[in-house]
Amino acid sequence: MYQMILSDLDETLLVNHHVPKFNQEAIRQLKDVKFVPATGRSFSMIEDILKEIGTANQAHEYSICFNGGLIVENQNAQILSFQGLAFDQAKQLFDLGENYNVCIMIFTLNHCYLFKPDPTEIARKKAQKAAFTVIDDYHMDFLKNEKIAKLLYVKPDMDYLKSVEQDLPEDIKKQFSISYSSYRYLEFNPLGVSKGAALKWLADYLHIDKQNVIAIGDNYNDVSMIQEAGLGVCVAGGAQDIQAISDYVTTVDYDQGAVKEVIEKFILKGEK
Repeated sequence: MYQMILSDLDETLLVNHHVPKFNQEAIRQLKDVKFVPATGRSFSMIEDILKEIGTANQAHEYSICFNGGLIVENQNAQILSFQGLAFDQAKQLFDLGENYNVCIMIFTLNHCYLFKPDPTEIARKKAQKAAFTVIDDYHMDFLKNEKIAKLLYVKPDMDYLKSVEQDLPEDIKKQFSISYSSYRYLEFNPLGVSKGAALKWLADYLHIDKQNVIAIGDNYNDVSMIQEAGLGVCVAGGAQDIQAISDYVTTVDYDQGAVKEVIEKFILKGEK
């Protein structure tokens, strides 16, 4: 019997940065099954989403943010686990990023800083209701005493981002968990941080066997949780190689009710 569902947000649960009514209604039918957003976003960026699914500021309801770097109990935003980047690590990536044609995005616990952003990223952050600042000078020394959650190279060109990763020095690749999301982000988290590791941590914390967990996603930062879960699901529009490693691929894409399909099929109808 499944006891918890982890769901990616962008291109999985959300449509135009909101939870559509069909997904809201399906989530509200869950009884004794926890529904946990698992996202690359910060906790402050998902408050409206938690309201839409009915878990905002609720005790014994949880969220996974920063690709697993932050695990929160929703009531009073209680931090259960945080793994961030040391300033020197972030500075290494920041200095390397200057060599590439990318925007640099740095998340602290509660704020996002953009360096060399294009207009589409600024518009995206506004739509996501992110607390962000565009920094005109290319330096990050002002973040020396901040808790840095993750750093991203941003460009809506996956082939270019993959070429950047290939070009990175080997010692850099060995220092970080590297993933892709939303077909525009090359993400750097501390080594060992992933949605899959967060799934295992939260399942252990709640005394839930991970075989009783469903994970739903679409992109490369979702692979670890899709593989870690008892039932790993890829939405229909996900990349073919992610579909190939998933236990189930939905018949419809995210904007047509992929999450609703999973809830109805595996929870409400109890299919195996």
